Amino acid sequence: MKICFLYYSIFTLGGIQSCLTILSNYLVSKGYDVTIICSNRKQPVDRDIYGLDERVNIIFINEINVIKKLAHRLLEKIVNFVDKSNYLKNNEKILEFLCYSYCGKNLEKIIKENKFDIVISCGSYFNMLLSLLNIGDVKKIGWQHHCYERYFSNKYYKQEKLLKKMFTNLNKYMVLIDDDKKKIKTINGYESTRIYNPTRFIQENKSNLENKKFLSVGRLAKDKGFDILIKNFKEFNNKNKEWTLDIYGEGPEKENLLQMINNLELTQYVKIHNKTNEIKKVYREASIYCLTSRYEGLPMVILEAMETGLPVIAYNLPCICEVIRDKEGIIVPIGDDETYINSMLELANNKQKRQEISENAIKRAKDFYIEQIGPQWEKIFQDLMK
Repeated sequence: MKICFLYYSIFTLGGIQSCLTILSNYLVSKGYDVTIICSNRKQPVDRDIYGLDERVNIIFINEINVIKKLAHRLLEKIVNFVDKSNYLKNNEKILEFLCYSYCGKNLEKIIKENKFDIVISCGSYFNMLLSLLNIGDVKKIGWQHHCYERYFSNKYYKQEKLLKKMFTNLNKYMVLIDDDKKKIKTINGYESTRIYNPTRFIQENKSNLENKKFLSVGRLAKDKGFDILIKNFKEFNNKNKEWTLDIYGEGPEKENLLQMINNLELTQYVKIHNKTNEIKKVYREASIYCLTSRYEGLPMVILEAMETGLPVIAYNLPCICEVIRDKEGIIVPIGDDETYINSMLELANNKQKRQEISENAIKRAKDFYIEQIGPQWEKIFQDLMK
């Protein structure tokens, strides 16, 4: 069976890229012919980022004509910022043109030439685009990688006509958590299928929970809430000077976060590190994982932390409440920073509690191994091809 994934790039850092790599590697190990189509030709091929199997084929979409690209962006700006009456935004033909014209024709050609059985798109734009492609009997699966609130506030998904076309033209629509599945059914009236993301790695050696280190990993963007974490750590630090906080990641908020650390006089205690090839070691050397994201789909970092045996403190986002069910971490009401800080203090001062949570987290992490997740995808493929 020939399976094709569609995303802008597999060779950059991110949860989608990591998840795509894990699933692709699993599928080729089971004998599937797997291809990933990338729209970003400028990103160099680097299979080592997440360990992409050499058997996974990579195809880049042909370079988009510069004039066409500029014209597309100009029209998009006109539609989104000039049109006060919403006439253009509710015009199905214009909306389809904005979505399809960028690379739709190139994609159709690639898919037909390679005779794929199933194409799986990743992310809001590509899900919408896939639904518009004329590719005959090829099965189409849209894969949602973020929470409902983020996906359906997207400029494309706010358009009811394209939204209806997306759901009706896709053979399957995949989500990461049951909460999103329920919302899509209740609010939009469409069925979807939930499959959890797999964890990126298995830690043979777990954290001994001895080092007085908090850890957080992710893209340094507003969504991830590292500003909240740094502020919370400041309050923790006022009462406990023994622990430090390590943040690993890169992104647009880095300079703002560094300035915040400096302003709060935390440079001795909080460090921001660039990406590392020794992330497993980074997890092992920490003792508590902190997540303060404003939005999340199903954060891979939580699965990685639990796999390493780190107690997790996180706000009660829907995805967190599905992963951390009972005694597998500490869940704090969104916006309740005082309780979050007190949870940091409690775990820092109580190794026995850290150990109890750690043991439960390690057991729960096994539910997200690719050996559990992969067969669920295979079942989807087999049902579609009947």
